[in-house]
Amino acid sequence: MKNLSMKTLITTIAMLGLFGIVRADETTTSGVSVSGEFSTDITFGDTVSFATPYTGLTLSGDGWKLTSHLSDGNVNVEEAYYNVDAKVTSVKLGQQMIPFGISNHWNRPSVNPFVSEPSMKAYAIGLGASTEYAGVGIAGFYGDNQYYSVRLSYGILGHSAGVSINSDEARLLDCSGAFSHESLGSVTSYLEYDLSEETSGDLWYRAIVAPSFTKGITALIGYSSVGDETDTMYGVGYHYGNSYIRSELSTDGDATVRVGYTF
Repeated sequence: MKNLSMKTLITTIAMLGLFGIVRADETTTSGVSVSGEFSTDITFGDTVSFATPYTGLTLSGDGWKLTSHLSDGNVNVEEAYYNVDAKVTSVKLGQQMIPFGISNHWNRPSVNPFVSEPSMKAYAIGLGASTEYAGVGIAGFYGDNQYYSVRLSYGILGHSAGVSINSDEARLLDCSGAFSHESLGSVTSYLEYDLSEETSGDLWYRAIVAPSFTKGITALIGYSSVGDETDTMYGVGYHYGNSYIRSELSTDGDATVRVGYTF
């Protein structure tokens, strides 16, 4: 008899769990929550081009979640996991987002205040766990091929600082938080600094400025330094109900406008 790999075993357990949940909800459709989003990018450069960065659907129920997106005519599964919450601890089994830094969690346009993607999306099949107590948070993941990732964070005064490591010897520092004033508005900033041997010194920064007098219109400021290349970007964003619009002007002179809708 052949030995089952961790990937095969976890996939089988997750699918059986989801199948059982779906079967149980066949007569109780109200127990399943459905949401989704779609967006369009218009880039103005030497020519005008159009792109559809994301069209996705999410199904969730009591302890389980399934997210997918449409790409090149194919439906790709992003997350398919069963989640157990026990007071301050959460455990996930199945395909899920790997905990590493903060920018990785801007995996969908609706949760990314900017147009550009700050980092690659990272999903894997395995076992994830997270806990938080007295401002200290720990999130970990272990998957096939002995891959692991861990992020330790600490939150205080509206800010959070974290450090991430993984089995590929990557090291990352991050910090995020918001400053707000009743009359002036708010500034929310996000920072990641790479400490890995090969990419040490790489820097990623984003800030969202929301003056109180602009009524929902925000200014977007970004800076990236990767090796010898640097990039500064500016933009404007606006969110109304389930619709949003964002613009971004990069140092090469191209301007991109993103229009999206969530449901």
